[in-house]
Amino acid sequence: MATGGGTAPKLQSRLQSQTEEMLEEVEYTKLRPMRKEAFLNMAKCCDGPLSREAFQGCLQRAGHAEERAQGVLQQEVNIFQDRLQRAVAACQDEVRDRGLTNQDRISAHFDRCLCKVLDKHIAMVPTIQKRILQSIDAIANAPK
Repeated sequence: MATGGGTAPKLQSRLQSQTEEMLEEVEYTKLRPMRKEAFLNMAKCCDGPLSREAFQGCLQRAGHAEERAQGVLQQEVNIFQDRLQRAVAACQDEVRDRGLTNQDRISAHFDRCLCKVLDKHIAMVPTIQKRILQSIDAIANAPK
């Protein structure tokens, strides 16, 4: 679904702000509550007379879900960034393959291609956010 077009810098800014908003929402609604629960559970590890080894195991178990959730988020962000980089590289290849020599035509063609790429990736953000939230919910609801 197109976002109505626009210049590449405007679209790039929009993609960046939409991605940052998504990351903030995931952070505030999912990761911070998980982190709080992990810290509270880690504090409980200090309550009993545990051996050093048992204490370390308790701490690791307490933080495991939050670490996994962070990993899911990082993986999704990395995949998204890789896809965007590959799409931009494809635009560069397309311009090169056309054999254009006029710099204005080269720039115009690249900008058109880049705007399509940015529109497509802007439209992907809600889907990525939904996938991240579902994955984190599955981690949070998994048996401890």
